[in-house]
Amino acid sequence: MADFEPIPGSSPLNAATTDKKKKAKKKKQLNHIDEEDVETLSLASSSHQISALEVDHDNSDSDDSDDYSNDTNDDDDDEEYELTDHTPSLQQRSFFLCCRLWRPKERLRCIILLTLIFLTICAVYYFNDGTNPNNSLRRPPPGAVGVGHASYDTIESTFIEEYDARLTLYKHRSTGAEFLAYVPDSTRKGPNTSGNNNSGGGGYDPKPDKVFGIAFRTKPSSSTGVPHILEHSVLCGSRKYPSRDPFAYLLKGSLQTFLNAFTYPDRTVYPVASRNQVDFYNLMDVYLDAVFHPRAVEEEGWWVLRQEGWRYDVVGANEDGTVGDDEGDGGDRDLADVNFEYKGVVFSEMKGAYSDPEGLIDRISQTLLFPDNSYRFDSGGDPAVIPTLTREEFVSFYKKYYHPTNSRLFVAGDESDVYHALSQADRYMSPMGYNPESRKDSAIVYQKRTFHKPVFERRPYAAAPGEGDSGFMLCITWLLNTQPTTSMMQLAWIVLDSLLLGKPSSPLTKALEDSNLGESTIGGGLDDTLLQSTFSIGMKGLKKREDVNVLEGLIMNTLHKLDSDGFSEDDIASSMNTIEFSLREGGGGLRGMEIFLGALSQWNYDQSPREAIIYEDALKMLKDEIARTGSNLFQQMIRDTLISNNHRVSLELYPSANLEEEQLQDQKIQISTAQSRMSDGEYQNIIDEGIKLKQLQAMDETPEVIASNPSLSISDIDSTPVEYPIHVEDNFAKSGIQLVLHEVESDGIAYVDFGLDVSMVPYDEIVLLNSLVALLNEAGTSDMNDAEFRNYIGKVTGGVSANLQVMSVKPAGWDDEIKVLPGVNILSMLFIRGKCTADKIPDLFDVFEKILMDVNLDSKDILRNALKSDLSGRKSSLTNRGHSFADTRLRGRYSVRNFLGEKMHGYSSLDSSAAVLEAVDADWAQFVLRLENMRQAIINGNRNGMIINLTGDRYVLDAAMEIAEDFLVNKLPVDLGNPAPPTPDFRSVEHPWVAPAREEMKGAFSSQDEGIAVPTQVAYVAEGGRMYDVGEDVSGSASVVSHYLSTGYMWDVIRAKNGAYGAYSKFSSVDGVGTFFTYRDPNTPDTTLGLFNGAAQSVLDDVESSALTRDNNAAITTAIIGTIGGLDGSALSPRAAGWEALIRHLYGESTISRQRHRNEILKTTVDDFIDYAQRVKSWRDQSIAIVASLSAFNEMKSRTGQELSVLVQANADQEEDQSGEL
Repeated sequence: MADFEPIPGSSPLNAATTDKKKKAKKKKQLNHIDEEDVETLSLASSSHQISALEVDHDNSDSDDSDDYSNDTNDDDDDEEYELTDHTPSLQQRSFFLCCRLWRPKERLRCIILLTLIFLTICAVYYFNDGTNPNNSLRRPPPGAVGVGHASYDTIESTFIEEYDARLTLYKHRSTGAEFLAYVPDSTRKGPNTSGNNNSGGGGYDPKPDKVFGIAFRTKPSSSTGVPHILEHSVLCGSRKYPSRDPFAYLLKGSLQTFLNAFTYPDRTVYPVASRNQVDFYNLMDVYLDAVFHPRAVEEEGWWVLRQEGWRYDVVGANEDGTVGDDEGDGGDRDLADVNFEYKGVVFSEMKGAYSDPEGLIDRISQTLLFPDNSYRFDSGGDPAVIPTLTREEFVSFYKKYYHPTNSRLFVAGDESDVYHALSQADRYMSPMGYNPESRKDSAIVYQKRTFHKPVFERRPYAAAPGEGDSGFMLCITWLLNTQPTTSMMQLAWIVLDSLLLGKPSSPLTKALEDSNLGESTIGGGLDDTLLQSTFSIGMKGLKKREDVNVLEGLIMNTLHKLDSDGFSEDDIASSMNTIEFSLREGGGGLRGMEIFLGALSQWNYDQSPREAIIYEDALKMLKDEIARTGSNLFQQMIRDTLISNNHRVSLELYPSANLEEEQLQDQKIQISTAQSRMSDGEYQNIIDEGIKLKQLQAMDETPEVIASNPSLSISDIDSTPVEYPIHVEDNFAKSGIQLVLHEVESDGIAYVDFGLDVSMVPYDEIVLLNSLVALLNEAGTSDMNDAEFRNYIGKVTGGVSANLQVMSVKPAGWDDEIKVLPGVNILSMLFIRGKCTADKIPDLFDVFEKILMDVNLDSKDILRNALKSDLSGRKSSLTNRGHSFADTRLRGRYSVRNFLGEKMHGYSSLDSSAAVLEAVDADWAQFVLRLENMRQAIINGNRNGMIINLTGDRYVLDAAMEIAEDFLVNKLPVDLGNPAPPTPDFRSVEHPWVAPAREEMKGAFSSQDEGIAVPTQVAYVAEGGRMYDVGEDVSGSASVVSHYLSTGYMWDVIRAKNGAYGAYSKFSSVDGVGTFFTYRDPNTPDTTLGLFNGAAQSVLDDVESSALTRDNNAAITTAIIGTIGGLDGSALSPRAAGWEALIRHLYGESTISRQRHRNEILKTTVDDFIDYAQRVKSWRDQSIAIVASLSAFNEMKSRTGQELSVLVQANADQEEDQSGEL
């Protein structure tokens, strides 16, 4: 949620929320706040070393440096050593024993003991030497005694080799609550950050983030969404933190690296993370108080359900909720003329969720597949059912399930963090006592296989305008298990899922994609996040109703064929290696989050959390079973759980052009019916409560309430930015290619990125670059077909992929400056990125060579399938992530670089992708020739336009450099007869795509104000303008004010008061453009635009009222801290750290500029707030971009007379922008 603009061209890395064995499907969890697309982070180890044999529990808040001592120096050899709060070192204890034993009668014994001690010291020194990568003996596990606590029984404590960590399961004596503690090995070496060229001063500390979480098993008995609404509501104030929204306050001003909450079909999870101990303890306390003492279920919290869940709002009410004239006279309007509408944050969120056909097919399938247990209900809430939830049901659900006995708690950190968390939780839980009924009542029962024949259902979904009768969808979902599954079989299912669907060349995926029946596959395969696993597969974009039956037959026939033929040894070896590599590579700073969420996949059902996350034994057993039976294991699984299993659902969704209007009418009828049954008193009570809610939301909180929120100070912030190790060598091995190195601890894994300039590609051909990338990622070679080549990659590497990077760079001489860029200095590069273990580095470079020079571009079916799937995915994203398209569309009007981004990845790409598909079918021979010419131009480009980026341990880098030299000098082709001209320094000259792009920009946008019509029940509204001119200095304080607006006015007014699921302020110093945009917004677009208009004035009002400067600038300090928290983020994995350092290098950003930016953030004053607000009020070239339904645009016009140029999707097979004035 932090308002942080990443360096252009880089992908923002957000907090990971993945199960260890399988990434959890988004349909299975709903977030308290929307998280942008996430990527699993890899483990990075601690950079400091401690010796921890004993922990001082009385000083658990102290720093590690205070709790532990490695001091071995002593001035008095005669002093007798004794144990104090410091733990003596091995050398100290050896010396003490010598003093005691050196007596004449005991000399022989002493000599023997000294000899043993000497040998022990030598052995410890040798085996603890981390410089030897082949050392197979490990250090003693940390915390060998473990952390004990008087209020808990220790159920199990083991050192887990897979994670280099101690895992301890406790049981709270008073309540029976279970508490899992994860303590990583803190004795591992950190990365070498010294002596590296171009390395900065902040230092890269990959120490994992501290993580805390609490989960409750929450079993729904209806689709009112009460678990989901409670997840939102408990974070709206509590006994100790009575603010209306402590959660929002933490977003404003903490150093959190993760702050959210999730609702699953059977559990509600509240996790937090931070790298700062003070902040971490604050977050922990706020969440504990929130879940155990929420105001939402007390009388004083009457308003929370109405704000977060659902309420009646008066249509056309005044801003203060009254229904009279502008003076607020509620008596001027007859009650008979008052009409209601539904509002509420969760209600809006779920309207958006139900507008997504893929999400809808998942939800309906689950309901049909589980007719006899609680999974038949939607824990997130059905918008048609949410308004039936009463306050009594809301409070009753909380009291039933939010009890310590029904909770599972987790902490990841060092021993002092564990003890603190145990103590803090004990203080909250002990007074609540033991309540076995809460745990018993929440138990989830197994759904038995009761279907005598498969279930087939048809349901409508809201189709895009003009889609007609095409666009059918079919998904088949199987129930896999009816009892607990062994760890080996769980892993076997993950492998089978990979075999069936893991790659485009996998047999089930390939059969569906090659059929040409639909646009792309859906379903996602295996889902093992709940008590019972499911497997789903289908397609969307089927052209005819008849194709539904054909597709179902194709799926079953493919499974029958696989049952008969099985999988090859290469298929199995590739999938096994890919999964094993993923397991061993691990996560980054949020590894603890992965452990927590992964453990819950079994822990939530009273099974062992340890068994849910360990994998070595299961992996060995699976390997042994495969060695014994080969493919037969997987054939038997297909036969028993898929082919012969009648407990499956075949769900067809068919397009309905009228459904959106029918749903709106049904909602109006539902409200009208409810109104007709109300007495005058009930009617008036709703109006009065609406007024009270508006008054409460508008009321300033008292200084005492504000002061109750936990806070940090500027002194808690590191004054220097995070820097990553980097060494740059031009003309490496006289190849002409630049080498970039990053020495970090990578557990013996090499990360290699090879970049090639693509600026020589003509501008009118750049739309084909995605086609080239798709073939590099999916096609075969001259001697291997696509399946064989992708299996080879899977067997020898951890994954290889091609991608395109088009990024702004600073003009030459601007390294230390922070100015608005001209947008004409651009790098355009094709990157091949891969990873492997150190012994497979030669194989990795062999794969690179084959991908670049030997991939068979004459692969029409492969490319067509890839392009269709990509286009289908973009269209789906337009409906469920419209805010991203709106913001990209808007920004594309302000700079050439932004325009290129919109053209290649925004709404415009729907047109270009459709045009490329047409070209593929129209003249394939000519199309292949164009791609081949493009490839040759790229690989024959001048060497000074290429770069190789290596990340890993020192010995890994040494090995990689040797192989890289051979690859660059001897394997890359050189056209001596027609050498490529030198690649220009694009920091000094304009990129060749700029001039034609500038011309195209002139006619690219039908107007400054545009709408994009899609079938949806919500809107995504964006407005923005230029705040800074090109070349103008931009202070880091601008980020602070934008963050202040996102977590203040946008959150309070647009989210809380008006029901949008998300509302954001965004500013980029790269283009000088500021934007406001909303996510899943229930309001008509003109209403939201009107609210945007008040944002800048709200800042000036806060200045005028001294809200910013009160209590020694407390509000400004809070905004500064929150901005820094977003800037620093979570610890990056080795791969991500190396990539981030490379992007910074390519961008031309110096350590000086990063330090300057940070200094300006830290020194933000009230004058900076005034300046930013004035710039927003007077931003230039103001424009609007909105994604919404046609009915929303029509209503907007009828209300305001404002006309937008509305772009409409023509049909499912082809995108045509139809601009017309409404």
